Amino acid sequence: MKTNFLKVFTLTLAIVAASCSSDDNGPSVPNFEGTVLQGEIATDLNIPEGDYNLKGAVVVKSGATLTIEAGTTFTVTAADQAIGANYLIVEQGGKLIAEGTASAPIVFTAESASVGAWGGIILNGKSTLNVAGGTEIAEAGGLIYGGTIPADNSGILRYVRVEYAGAAITGGTAEYNAFSFFGVGSGTILENLQAYKGADDGFEFFGGTVNATNLAAFGCEDDSIDWDRGYTGTINNVWVKQPANGDFAFECSNLPGEFNRTPRANATVNNVTIVGSGNATKAAFNFKEGTAGTITNVVATNVGYGVDLRNQLDQFTDLTLKINNANITFITALTRNGIANSTVNIDSMVSVNANASGANVSPFNNGTWLRNL
Repeated sequence: MKTNFLKVFTLTLAIVAASCSSDDNGPSVPNFEGTVLQGEIATDLNIPEGDYNLKGAVVVKSGATLTIEAGTTFTVTAADQAIGANYLIVEQGGKLIAEGTASAPIVFTAESASVGAWGGIILNGKSTLNVAGGTEIAEAGGLIYGGTIPADNSGILRYVRVEYAGAAITGGTAEYNAFSFFGVGSGTILENLQAYKGADDGFEFFGGTVNATNLAAFGCEDDSIDWDRGYTGTINNVWVKQPANGDFAFECSNLPGEFNRTPRANATVNNVTIVGSGNATKAAFNFKEGTAGTITNVVATNVGYGVDLRNQLDQFTDLTLKINNANITFITALTRNGIANSTVNIDSMVSVNANASGANVSPFNNGTWLRNL
């Protein structure tokens, strides 16, 4: 049994196991084994290693830090899934410190093991966006995000796996992702993360400048990696396995409806392995709505197209959108120009190299943090 002194002024902890009692000389020491985490976290809180339930919207408020120890598992119960939205969300100015290890990852999962069971992890930062006014309300969680602090820090996520996320947002117009990064800054650390069997995107970057290393997205039914709203970070080492009902491995946009808004989305991506679903209509990369970007060292197999380009040719023609050193085994064609009435051949967007190596799988095969399909 592990215990911890906690400040729980606004955090509601539903204790479903026995607690250690106090005497007249000091505060009680809650027993976390078998507890439910719910409500608002307004002061710093440390969660010791153990197994817990996550219920409803768990909100890390501005100024508070939620720290989760390695080896911890949070489960959304089937009963709580049936009641409504369950997710972990961090406000601007709050922090999540979730540092697992290769052999003791931090896991968020669902008792039902059903795709779309809950809402995943949501970080809201103060980094730059290209929307009017520089800030907006996030579609997931409904909190404000964005700002003028490129180096903003929302915490540390290392060796974290999110399973069965992607629940529908109220109204049914959108879904939660496994990992949602809204305006997250480069002071945040994202390393060794897996999105497993989500109903929507594995990782979505809504603007911001955060960098990420060793991302795995297996069985996500929409896109595995998605960016828009002027995202300009660097993503290193990505392994994607698309399911039969999945969409694109990467869906990359600048800003819907305003393709030339600045700062323009212009991510750098290095070392990517994509295992496609065999759907002849789906591409490894869907570029649209004015995004730029440089993607280097790609191995993609069993994909319909290497690239599906839509909405705007400008970034292709000015060479700010490019895939270098790529070995793509396609079903239909290397590229598809999906822009209405355009006859431009965009094959030169992809620099082909049969010796491309793709992702380095060693970090993914180290320990037990990666769950295979």
